[in-house]
Amino acid sequence: MRLTSLLPDGEPNCMVLKLRQMLVLLDCGLGQEQLYAMPVREGGLIEEQKETILSATASSATDLDTNPLKRKHAPTETTDIRQDWASFLKATAAQFPQKKKYRGLNTNGLVKDSTYMSSVEAIESNTKSSPTQRHQATHEYLFKLPDFSGVDLKSIDVVLISNYNHILALPYLTEFTGFQGRIFATEPTIEFGRQLMTEFVSFFGSSVSSNPHEVIDRKKLVAQSGSGLYPAYTLTDIKACIDKIQPVRFREHITLYGSLKLTAHSAGYCLGSSNWLIQIGTENIAYMSSSSTQVNLHPDLLDGTLLEHASTVIAADLSPKGSITYDLGVNEVCANIARTIARKGHVLIPCAISGFLFDLLEDVHLHLNRMGLIHQVQYSFISPVADTALQYSNILAEWMAPRKQEMVYLPEAPLLHAILLDKAQAKNYKSVHGAFSSDLKYPCIVFGGHPSLRSGPMVNLLHMWGKKANNSIVFIEPRIDAHASLEPYEGLEISRSICPLDTRLSVDQLVDIMKKHKHPKHVLVPVHVTTSIQSDRTAELTDAKGTRSTSSMRWSAYKVGEAIQLDMGSLYEAVLLSEEVRQIRLG
Repeated sequence: MRLTSLLPDGEPNCMVLKLRQMLVLLDCGLGQEQLYAMPVREGGLIEEQKETILSATASSATDLDTNPLKRKHAPTETTDIRQDWASFLKATAAQFPQKKKYRGLNTNGLVKDSTYMSSVEAIESNTKSSPTQRHQATHEYLFKLPDFSGVDLKSIDVVLISNYNHILALPYLTEFTGFQGRIFATEPTIEFGRQLMTEFVSFFGSSVSSNPHEVIDRKKLVAQSGSGLYPAYTLTDIKACIDKIQPVRFREHITLYGSLKLTAHSAGYCLGSSNWLIQIGTENIAYMSSSSTQVNLHPDLLDGTLLEHASTVIAADLSPKGSITYDLGVNEVCANIARTIARKGHVLIPCAISGFLFDLLEDVHLHLNRMGLIHQVQYSFISPVADTALQYSNILAEWMAPRKQEMVYLPEAPLLHAILLDKAQAKNYKSVHGAFSSDLKYPCIVFGGHPSLRSGPMVNLLHMWGKKANNSIVFIEPRIDAHASLEPYEGLEISRSICPLDTRLSVDQLVDIMKKHKHPKHVLVPVHVTTSIQSDRTAELTDAKGTRSTSSMRWSAYKVGEAIQLDMGSLYEAVLLSEEVRQIRLG
């Protein structure tokens, strides 16, 4: 058995597992660390054009009290919270007046409104005379794929997806390479994965050319890329990719190629998150990815029975050392939000509309109710897929924890956001344009956008609300570097809070699980959870119990780009010989 990690620690999972003559790809995440070096976009415009808009409008503004671009401080009690938004839209329109309204498709198949089209066309017309401006206008976000250079992609037999956080690179594999294998994932993973891909394209899938009539062969572009960075795929690629995934249920047994057996078990991390038991011959391998033992969340609980017969455990996506517990993090988030609402400020929470957001919303709502602030706040979910994500999550009771499943039969909505949406205390929006501004009546808690703050609605809202100290932004995503996210934004007075909410297994919890169930022979963990790696690749773990490798259980560490080799359990196996093969052998 040979395991190779294709993405660095801290990035989503992507590993290749070689079992005899079979190749199994464990997850297919997309590296996004390079996003932090990218310029900030605002409403589809790159930073250079945004600066042109703001500087031109600020110089011509006559009313400083209603212009958020120049006003430093203003009394919250006397300011209409819709004034900032109206001024911001007016400032944007001043540089690029709207043309005839129409709707069309950009080169990625995304629908664009007339304001965006007129702005882009104005930029494109300006780039014809200046090579520098032309380079700026043709800028596109590029992403780091897993390092497939040492893998024969045509030879991959199976792809196993553990949850929707590790699926973003899958369209590159299925649509831009010669991959011909099978793909398996649970139903929620497929649907939420589709939503995250769609949101990803909406935020980062702009045209690679300033000329809308220029035809770009994106497959050729990906194949010939020498930098290792690739442009975003398209909505068409997403549909084709999703159609290739076969849905599975928990504990459903799948047999492939006669000897390979697969079983999905609940991971307890998010809706539909699964750990996989891989059986080939006499060897049983458990793949534990993004697992959680948190019992007060909505996903189904961790199923540890997959370890009962596993001789080898691959533990991926563990929480880093020093992470605070989820409960302590939630308490801090709730306290920061309550303080902001009490001073009539808005709260920005950049995150995906999925996962523990549904549990966080319940905790925040309960805390504000106790503080007497519940009638002075409204919730907004802003994402191109917000409506779909919120509706879909509420009909997945069979994938939820038992206490949530019971609520379906009362009948009662298992997740709070459905109740808040019915009461109009919460609303979802595709973007910050349109109804969002007119609906603002109270201090607002906004969920959505990309946590990197390089694209999406949070970029607009930061420029609009970031100059006021009574507003706040709260970072809750554990994989995001909050300081790097805010680095391009200068002069912001908005209150900042970094409270990563991490429900993934720690090393201590992993050791406890191993002791509770049958001890496997080998446990493979990421290198970042170890103190030292010896020459034999045995890891000395830093868990509270001082765990060390023993003769009965060996702990080993893996890191990106280096293959780790483990012996299989048996040299010989019983096989079934067909009559045709027997006759050939006898002849």
